[in-house]
Amino acid sequence: MKALALLLLLAGAPARAADRTVAIRIYSLHKMQTLSLEPDGAVYVSGRRLDGEARLYARGGMVELDGALRAGPEKALKLAVRGGLWLSGKGVPRRRYTGEITVTHEKGTLKLIDRLPLETYLAGVVSGEAADLSQPEAYKAQAVAARTYTVKRINAHHAEGYNLCDSTHCQFYPGTGAISRLAGKAVEETSGRLLLYRGQPAAAFYHSACGGRTEDMTKVWPFEPKPYLVSVRDSPAAGRPYCSIAPGFRWKTKIYFTGLTRLARQAGWLAGDETASGLRVVARGRSGRAAELEISTGARRVRVSATDFYHGVGRRAGWKAVRSSYFKLLQGKDFVMLDGVGSGHGVGMCQWGAEGMARKGYDYKAILEHYYPGTVIAQ
Repeated sequence: MKALALLLLLAGAPARAADRTVAIRIYSLHKMQTLSLEPDGAVYVSGRRLDGEARLYARGGMVELDGALRAGPEKALKLAVRGGLWLSGKGVPRRRYTGEITVTHEKGTLKLIDRLPLETYLAGVVSGEAADLSQPEAYKAQAVAARTYTVKRINAHHAEGYNLCDSTHCQFYPGTGAISRLAGKAVEETSGRLLLYRGQPAAAFYHSACGGRTEDMTKVWPFEPKPYLVSVRDSPAAGRPYCSIAPGFRWKTKIYFTGLTRLARQAGWLAGDETASGLRVVARGRSGRAAELEISTGARRVRVSATDFYHGVGRRAGWKAVRSSYFKLLQGKDFVMLDGVGSGHGVGMCQWGAEGMARKGYDYKAILEHYYPGTVIAQ
């Protein structure tokens, strides 16, 4: 019933956004059997204060705490973090958290869900997502976009017992240990403000650098079209793209057909006895991005969406191998060269474009209106 009440609250009127809480699964991409705890202020475990370092364990379908305070084994331990709590472990980044953390056991590992105020969560998200930016107005645009995205996607992991995960599957949330001054101020100065379309929170997707023009959402994902998620030019009438200031704006990657074969087999695009001998773009979106690719073998041609190609290569060869789907192909004897621009999926707000616009004097409202045409900002 408590989870249902939370979801009903989060589905309420946009004007109440600043008063909400969210439940975030932290360390969502990590499989941990133990974690170290270091209090940074008042921390209570099942009502008892933790005054020193301790360790959490997942054992025999239960969780327990050992060290300065002992608790469990229990099915769940609740940590009330009034100040801060640093968590760390083998192969796990050290991060600081606040809020109400519930620790349970899941398939031999620890599962942590942190319930905290929406605006505190956003300060962490904006610090992580916009860490390379410098302009206050770009940070404000990021704050409004991230807040809107959160409210719009609040039921993304409802079936799993929380609202959002802390990875880029939802939004990157590295905790509260590195909240920047710019991010904190941007969240505070835009407190409760959402991007609306016809009175409802918009699907405020964003990405790193569009490469000169954003893309229609329907050319990237098989979703229902959104009038505000269409291709827009990322530059004045004449001139360089706003996002051309992004590090690594232009990039090249050489993919040998032996490597393409291995990746394509792992991704399931090719059978185990098939060998890639060619790659070409067979469809492009309005921005010029690849929308569909074709892999040639000795016997057939296999079509793969550019989005699947981007994710398939990224997960197996690293996200810098193919930074976006905005590229042209240069054919070699036993390889193909991707000559590309930009980084990310290209839908919605271009973060480096927002930075470029802010450097030219645009405020966050103008930035958001540019990347999400037809939307309005409301408190």
